[in-house]
Amino acid sequence: TLRTDAPLHYAAPTPAASGRVNHFFAPRGIDDLAAALQRQPQATLLAGATDIGLWLNKQLRDLGDIVYLGEVASMQAIEVSGDTLHIGAAAPLEDAWAAIAAHWPSLREVGLRFAGPPVRHAGTLGGNIANGSPIGDGAPVLMALDATLLLRQGERLRTLRLDEFYLDYMKNRLEPAEFVQAIQVPLSLPGAGAGAQVRAYKISKRYDCDISALCAAFALTLDAGRVAQVRLAFGGMAAVVKRAAQTEAAMLGQLWNQATLDAAIAALGNDFSPITDLRASADYRRQVAGGLLKRFWLETRADAPLAAPAVSVWATS
Repeated sequence: TLRTDAPLHYAAPTPAASGRVNHFFAPRGIDDLAAALQRQPQATLLAGATDIGLWLNKQLRDLGDIVYLGEVASMQAIEVSGDTLHIGAAAPLEDAWAAIAAHWPSLREVGLRFAGPPVRHAGTLGGNIANGSPIGDGAPVLMALDATLLLRQGERLRTLRLDEFYLDYMKNRLEPAEFVQAIQVPLSLPGAGAGAQVRAYKISKRYDCDISALCAAFALTLDAGRVAQVRLAFGGMAAVVKRAAQTEAAMLGQLWNQATLDAAIAALGNDFSPITDLRASADYRRQVAGGLLKRFWLETRADAPLAAPAVSVWATS
């Protein structure tokens, strides 16, 4: 029965008139959400519909059962607890990224290049992560920051590091009826001090409102000029977003100088074998990935690092 004093999404579950959606559920609390998914483990989770909406109106796909997250307030909460930023999986991307950039201002610019404002206000960071696109812009940054996912299945909670979440193209470690409840982002790098540096770079055909050909995020901690901790994550270079493990190994413990940079760029070829598609060729991706590492070095080297205004489109516009 439809309540006449409430928006349409308050309607009781009922077959959709179009036939493309079987049933629509809008749980009001996190426990109800977990229970709904246990009853309908094949249901599609819907938040901002910035991706799922295209499945329907562009691909003409049948969506089956839909579980809507918009009525679960705790899934939209953003809060700091101790040294960790907790972001509900259904928090709007605009709000979630603002919270991240408030602590890491160097990440503000890449956040402004997530699609356009309407999409950033409707879409969610959790959806961006759970979707698993290898060219999603959220995963490289969160992976570089050593984020973990809080996963729920029924009454069971578990945590999983984001860099262990993706298995293959559009495949992840979620079990049946399990969902991403929140994203947990550490607010300091391991051993972080004055030498902590975080950067993220997006390469696309258009500067604004475009899909990435390549997205990279780097987190570096220096100790007496040597690389004490490093996390390098790339999107667009493989079937999943992933860290450059061999490149990190080439840098760890070394002086952060030209020689280490050259070794790191050479090691990238052992970490990735990118493909050619409509967005970029494999050769272009390899070349740009190395170029982004060089840019990171230019911005973070001990001698004459480039100042932030010198490398920001927004600072000069």
